Amino acid sequence: MRIRRAVLPHSLTTSYMLHTLFLSFALASRMALLPQQPDSLRPDTEVQLVALRHAAEIQRCYETEGLRVNPGLGGMIEVEVTVAPSGRVEGAAVSASALSGIGHQEVETCITTSVRNWRFEKGPFATETIVYPFNLVRNRGVVSNTRA
Repeated sequence: MRIRRAVLPHSLTTSYMLHTLFLSFALASRMALLPQQPDSLRPDTEVQLVALRHAAEIQRCYETEGLRVNPGLGGMIEVEVTVAPSGRVEGAAVSASALSGIGHQEVETCITTSVRNWRFEKGPFATETIVYPFNLVRNRGVVSNTRA
């Protein structure tokens, strides 16, 4: 069996190579214009560490804004936190709350204000919305649960 190869004239070979090179550059430049997808979402451990660093702020909100006016106030509150790739919190809002009675709105406002000032690690992350639960219990302060 004999392999046949076509031999192109020099001018066609050069033209073919230039066309291939041009096409490669065009594709590469188009790929550079496409938005790059982030590598991953933030690890749960990072989210938990940030919340633990700010646990005293959450406890202060609960004690000064809630327990001071309503000693029986307690329950679970879930805060929806939107974190930008830069690590800045773009938004925080209560997504669910079992708190009721005098002082619950003040506690929720204080906690969301505090969370808006949190900073996460900057990295190749997507903008992410995290729902973080806080279990507010009298005499035990704040227990931060895992990420939902």
